[in-house]
Amino acid sequence: MSLTRLTINEGTLWSSVKQGDRAAFEMLYKIFFKPLYNYGRKVCSNATLVEDSIHDLFLDLWRYRENLSATSSIKFYLFRALRRKIVKNGEKDEQASVFSFNQEDFFSKKTVSHEEDMIALESQNDQVRTLKRHLNNLSPRQYESLILRFYDDFSYSEIGSILNVNEQSARNLVQRGLEQLRNLSKIVFSLLFFVILFFR
Repeated sequence: MSLTRLTINEGTLWSSVKQGDRAAFEMLYKIFFKPLYNYGRKVCSNATLVEDSIHDLFLDLWRYRENLSATSSIKFYLFRALRRKIVKNGEKDEQASVFSFNQEDFFSKKTVSHEEDMIALESQNDQVRTLKRHLNNLSPRQYESLILRFYDDFSYSEIGSILNVNEQSARNLVQRGLEQLRNLSKIVFSLLFFVILFFR
């Protein structure tokens, strides 16, 4: 199910969770666990920290459900809450830099089944390696802002709120990240958005 166009009524689902509806809570978990995990793993290299933070988040949602604030976007609410939870849990574990982007999780790897595919695959791997080198030049915040904008389809205002910066700062992070990536060849630049849009 695409989270950019939910077929459920978010207000009804959120209200049902607040009222203690276990079926609604299970639906919430089922719908949002994977997107939350994908986001967490793209910005944090510690898989255990991400998983623990998601589980803590949902436990808190259920435990304090009656006090949950209203939201017009469950996805935005959960992403922002998860980021805060990762930071909090990371500090607890005395990790100096929680948000270091995880390129190995960002890129999907294909398994070659026929020998004739090897040349084409090697060419693609060269492009991916080139792209990874350029991604290393982005700051973690620039990288995360690009993920939130083009992968998770958040507005600049929402990105700013998730990253705890104002909207203009969020725009600047995205634009500076794009400017750095524009130094790539058109082929590699196109590959970036192919990966972002389709390898979910």
